[in-house]
Amino acid sequence: MSLPPSRLDLATPGPEGVDEADFVVVGSGAAGATVALCLAEAGADVVVLEEGPHVPVEARAGDVFTTVKRQIRDRLSGGMTGRAISPVIQGSAVGGSTLVNSAIVWRLPEDVAFQWDRLPGLKGAFPYDELVRYMERIEDDLGVGEVPRDRMGRNATLMEAGARALGFAGNVIRRNVQGCQGSGRCLQGCPNAAKLSLDLTYLPRAVGMGARIYENCRVSRLTFAGAACHGVEAELLDPESRRPLRPFRARARRGVIVAASAIQSPNLLRRSGLGRALPRLGDHFTCHPGTGVAGEFDEPVRMWSGATQAWESAHYRPEGFKLEAINLPPELAVVRMPGAGREMMHRLARFDRMALWGFQVRSDARGTVRPMPLLGGDMIRFTPSRRDMGVAARAIKLLGEMMFAAGARKVYLGVHGLPDEVHSPDGLRILDRMELDPRQVHMMASHLFGTCVMSPDRSTGVVDTGFQAHGLPGLYVVDSSVFPTNLGVNPQHSIMAVAMLAARRIAEGARVSR
Repeated sequence: MSLPPSRLDLATPGPEGVDEADFVVVGSGAAGATVALCLAEAGADVVVLEEGPHVPVEARAGDVFTTVKRQIRDRLSGGMTGRAISPVIQGSAVGGSTLVNSAIVWRLPEDVAFQWDRLPGLKGAFPYDELVRYMERIEDDLGVGEVPRDRMGRNATLMEAGARALGFAGNVIRRNVQGCQGSGRCLQGCPNAAKLSLDLTYLPRAVGMGARIYENCRVSRLTFAGAACHGVEAELLDPESRRPLRPFRARARRGVIVAASAIQSPNLLRRSGLGRALPRLGDHFTCHPGTGVAGEFDEPVRMWSGATQAWESAHYRPEGFKLEAINLPPELAVVRMPGAGREMMHRLARFDRMALWGFQVRSDARGTVRPMPLLGGDMIRFTPSRRDMGVAARAIKLLGEMMFAAGARKVYLGVHGLPDEVHSPDGLRILDRMELDPRQVHMMASHLFGTCVMSPDRSTGVVDTGFQAHGLPGLYVVDSSVFPTNLGVNPQHSIMAVAMLAARRIAEGARVSR
C-alpha cells in the first residue's frame, strides 16, 4: 500500500539554537530522508538538517525561473570544469532532488551489483537479495508503476514509434507517481501532489515517529571529540536572501550521517578538516553526462501535455548509453534550438511541433570534487573520455534516425561545427566520421556518483562496509558518493535502497532497537 501524500510539519529552532538526537542527518533527499525514516522506525531519535527551503504543494510555482531560484542549488550557476563547462543540476530543498526530478524508478542493475561485489574488499558489501527486498518495499511505499497510456503525451509516443521503426526495444517508464495529470511539471515540483517525492512521503512519516526536520539550515562543519564525530555546526538562513541569520548546533549521541550528495558530502568533510585523515575525499567522481536532440514535426507534439518523462530505452545500455523522452518548457527547451534573434523566434513559433529526446552516457571518465578556495562553493573537475564522446556521437545519430523514422521534417542535433538543421538521415552520416570534442556538445550532469567511495581502507576510499568513515567513529556517509561506480540508469531507487541497507547496519552497530 503506497503512502498517501502528507503535509510536513517542520521543527522550529528554539532561541538557544541547539538540538540533540541520537542521529543527526545532513540532507533530506533520497538518501537522507530514507535513512532518517528507517532509523526512526528502529527506535532512534533523529534530526534532519536541510540547507534548502520547504516548498509545500500550494506554493509550487509554474514558471521555471522561480523554481531555479528557489529549489535548484546555486540557481543553476554551478557546473563542471574540464575541457568543457557543463551545468550540474541538483535540487536544494526539503526532499532534495526527489522534489524536482522526473520520478523515474530503475532498480539497481544486477550487473552493477555483481561488479561491485568483485571489487577488492567489497564482497558482500551490497548484497543484491537484500537490496531487492528494499527496492520492493520502496516500490510499494511510493506507488511505483508505469505511466498510464493516456498520460504519456505525443513526445513519448513518437519516440516509441521511432524505436519500433528501427527495430529495437524500449518501455513505458516506471515512476513513483499516483494520479498523474500529465501537466508536464515534474521539474518544478508537481503542483498536483501526484509525484510521491520524499517531502510528501518518507519525511512526514519520519516526523510522525518523532524525527525533527529543520529547513534553511546550512551545515558548515562537523564537530569532534578526539576522532569521534558528535555533532555539527550550522547556520540558519534567510529564506529569500539566503544570508545567515544565526548559528545553530545539533549534537549527536550516536552519530552524524552525511547524506548531502556526491558534491556536498566530500566537501563538507574537507571543510571540517578531514582532508588529511581521508586523503581520497572527492576522488573517483563520475556521472551520466547527456543532452538532447530536438526534432520538428508537421503535426503538433505539445510537449507541455503529458508526463514529463514517459518512454525510455535501455537497449543500448551495454554500449554505454540510455535513451529517454523528456518534455521541457520553452525556457529550458530553447537550449536545444540553434540560432539567435529573429531566427530563434521563428523556430520557437513552431515550438508546439517540437519533440525532444535525450541520452545519458554511462561515463568511464573520472574527475574530482574539491571546495573552491577563497570564494566558497564547489569545484568539480571532469572531462568526458574519448570513449564517452564516441558513445555520445552514436547516441546523437541514433536519436536523429529515430526522429526521421517517426516522421520528423527536420532535426536539430545541437553539435557545434555541424549544420544547424538536418533534413534527412543522410545528413547524419557525418557523425560516423567525427571524433566529437566535449566543447562541441552542450552536455549536463544530473546523476552524480563517487567522491566518498566505499573501500577496505582509507588509501583507496572514504567509508568502510558499515558506511562509517575510516578511523572516525560516529561519522557516516550515506548517499551516491559511496557508490564505487555509476549505474547507467536513473539512480534514485538505488540510492534509497542502499540508504535502507546503511540504516540497518548503522542501527545494528549502534545497538538501536525499538
